[in-house]
Amino acid sequence: MFRQPSALKPNDKVAIVSPSSGMPYLFPWVYEQGLDRLKQVFQLEPIEFPTARQSPEYLSRNPKARAEDINRAFADPSIKAIIATIGGNDQIRILPYLDKKIIGENPKIFMGYSDCTNLHLLLWNLGIISYYGGAIMTQFAMGGGMQEYTVNSIRKAVFDPPIGKVFAASEYSDADLDWGDKQNLSKKRPMYPSHGWIWHNDKQSIIQGRLWGGCLEVLDLHLSVKRYLPDPAQLNDAILFIETSEEMPSEGFVYRFIAALAELHILEKFQAILMAYPKAQFCDKQPAEGREAFIVNQQKAVKSALQDYGIAVPVIFNMNFGHTDPQMIIPNGGHVKINGSLKTIEFY
Repeated sequence: MFRQPSALKPNDKVAIVSPSSGMPYLFPWVYEQGLDRLKQVFQLEPIEFPTARQSPEYLSRNPKARAEDINRAFADPSIKAIIATIGGNDQIRILPYLDKKIIGENPKIFMGYSDCTNLHLLLWNLGIISYYGGAIMTQFAMGGGMQEYTVNSIRKAVFDPPIGKVFAASEYSDADLDWGDKQNLSKKRPMYPSHGWIWHNDKQSIIQGRLWGGCLEVLDLHLSVKRYLPDPAQLNDAILFIETSEEMPSEGFVYRFIAALAELHILEKFQAILMAYPKAQFCDKQPAEGREAFIVNQQKAVKSALQDYGIAVPVIFNMNFGHTDPQMIIPNGGHVKINGSLKTIEFY
């Protein structure tokens, strides 16, 4: 049985933690704008835990300290939710230090994405629904103001669940603005027209299942480690959600990830796959083939792997979560209803 954490109310206290990298230390003006938005837009009270502003070097040397913040935040009855400042690339190192008993006995909202896939995996294994998306330094600190689509998604997820029907954003962005330039705090990033969801292997039927997934590169790490994955039987009839990061993995990498799921007899357990728009540029760097070709090639990689393994699972591409904005919030461990006839998706 999965447990739904209690919804938030105005003036609730929210723990702010840095379970991955130390970007608040390097760019405090961005971080503080995110905290201000938490207060002004959502009327929540941010409580900064000890590691929140620590340097990248300190956090790298002290994975246990990062974990202790998580343990304390779950144990503290005055804290109603926990939000990560940002992702990173080594959060897996804190998992051995997390107190599963404390966390399991005190379910509460956790929000974050990217490297926070690690924490989402642990919470899924403990039967606690968590919320994939919404980091302080990205979505909350968005230059020029938070995006309405993201604000509405966060409100539905943590203030007024269930989330209900979700819709494709009319435009999106994977562009970055230099955090070192404080003028960018008030500058909106360039947006691109959305092509809407693309339905592949559509069965024109209704599919319902529990959501499991996260950042593809982090999930790939866990496929190799095999320490924090759920019992395969628990994934029977689940719905996989995946997205890729600013690492911009090649189509070969994406193909091999899907192939690995198939080889491990995990892929066959999923009823459907939700896949986000990939981030196709990072700090003015683009893939050699260009943005649009990169997006198409990633989709081709997934389609090819499914075809090669004879698994005709439905896939919905171009969804708005992960490393592009605006974001829908994914209830990891929650349920989704996919209606192939009406082309609708509903989280509940």
